Amino acid sequence: MIRVTSKILLVVVAISLATAGFAVAGSDADEKGIEQAVLNYVNSIYDMKPELLDKSVSPKLQKLGYMPAKDGSGLEESWLTLAELKDLAGHLNKDGMFDPKTSPRKVTILEHTEMIANVKLDAAWGIDYIHLTKNSGEWMIINVIWEMGSH
Repeated sequence: MIRVTSKILLVVVAISLATAGFAVAGSDADEKGIEQAVLNYVNSIYDMKPELLDKSVSPKLQKLGYMPAKDGSGLEESWLTLAELKDLAGHLNKDGMFDPKTSPRKVTILEHTEMIANVKLDAAWGIDYIHLTKNSGEWMIINVIWEMGSH
């Protein structure tokens, strides 16, 4: 009777972990995929390679940023689509605003399940919080919300 009970307990624990979203198999691969998607995003801007976005950003991207208003009245919202982000990535760093060799690109995976991930990116321009989803086995950025740093 004790063996049956412990087997049942193991099954219950395994089911609980699976339904809680913990990826038991492939977790390392998922974390590498999540990190690579975010690195493609930040590197596309630092290195002015908008084509990197095709590998890691969903066409349904919603990107919202907060930056100082031009009139000095506080912060203003800035919304970007994927097409606008690709355009920005192609020219933003043309004057060397960010040094691709030394600019920060700290990727912190806050949490992930089998299909979704929440990530914090520390970059030269500030902090991005990024949502990703797994699409056909590949991690893709679907939402970005960011705030310009005080530097």
